[in-house]
Amino acid sequence: RDYIASMKAEIATRTKKLPESFPFVHGVSDLEEPGDFQVHLRGSPYSLGDKVPRAFPAVLTSSGKREPFQKGSGRMELAEAIARHPLTARVIVNRVWRGHFGSGIVETPSNFGASGEKPVHPELLEFLAARFVESGMSIKALHRDILLSQVYQLSSESTAANNKVDPANRLYWRANKMRMEAEQIRDAMLLASGNLDRKMFGPSSPFADDFKRRTVYGSVSRFRLDDYLQLFDFPNPNITAEKRYSTNVPLQRLFFLNSDFVFLQAAAIVKQFRDESSDEAKIRKIYQKLFYRDPDKAELQAGLEYLTAERKTPREPEPAPKADPKPAEPPESRIMTDSGADSADMAPPAMPPAADSMAEPPAKAEAAPKKPKKEPKLKQKRDEWTQYVRVLLSSSEFTFVE
Repeated sequence: RDYIASMKAEIATRTKKLPESFPFVHGVSDLEEPGDFQVHLRGSPYSLGDKVPRAFPAVLTSSGKREPFQKGSGRMELAEAIARHPLTARVIVNRVWRGHFGSGIVETPSNFGASGEKPVHPELLEFLAARFVESGMSIKALHRDILLSQVYQLSSESTAANNKVDPANRLYWRANKMRMEAEQIRDAMLLASGNLDRKMFGPSSPFADDFKRRTVYGSVSRFRLDDYLQLFDFPNPNITAEKRYSTNVPLQRLFFLNSDFVFLQAAAIVKQFRDESSDEAKIRKIYQKLFYRDPDKAELQAGLEYLTAERKTPREPEPAPKADPKPAEPPESRIMTDSGADSADMAPPAMPPAADSMAEPPAKAEAAPKKPKKEPKLKQKRDEWTQYVRVLLSSSEFTFVE
């Protein structure tokens, strides 16, 4: 009894030393003696039929015969059977192709059956799938094959003759103009401003104005999707998304003109060229930075006129700091939907914690709740140059890939 009591005391001591949010990973394991399940007649668990041996579905096998699994639960054999199936390679290369071109060789990525779309280039699909298997299913090698191809290097310019025959560009005679996805737009602004943190790996972090890592390292909540991701058509994290959809709404342009994050990146871009001798030289440098080209005469003249008009516009004085040493918490950033409802009000309620053995250990009773992270204060002045760069960042040329 004394030994058991000492072990319990040691467990309690070690439990107190654990961090409040101890990382853990869900996992599954086979039973010592896995068995076969009975058929649920009409889907009812109370009306059971014959037992069905664990096996790969016969309808998906080349022989049409059911081959029962022999090792444990059969999960490993199922994974190996899926990887060996020729349809797997076709589906993967089609999705990678769609990511580069905006449309797939098969336009229904999740349906390669009789009810789905037929491939526009079946020989190309078979060639890429064969190359993919030969490379050991290397995704990097697949990207390399596509990026070095002639079709990927085509211009997006249209010709009347080709457009008459194939207006939807299903035969890939030109490049498709595509708006960048939400993650790409944010990363592109960070890269242009020089603020991109290229650190790899590590835990995710909530989106904030001072979060400078790639967007892939941002936290995504299934119950409260970040306003920025939601605004730029990030898919619902509760379900799989076979394709991304792109919308064009006024709120997206208002984001560029009102977001503190965009302001910080624009100010950083302006800072890079503050030593240029003239406004014209500075505009040229900014165009080269954002668009990799020089501005034409009309764009240069429009920029100079905008700067002149902004300098003549009277600005409101900066608000004086309050005497209270404890600044108030900034209001949470919200985005109004097209219907006028607040996006936070439309979010589904949080799910109650699961009452199982895999749940996280409860927080300490004496631990005070964490205060929400404060947004960084904007110290830069909102001058005409920062506003000008914000307009350029909101342009289609910056947010689209041609």
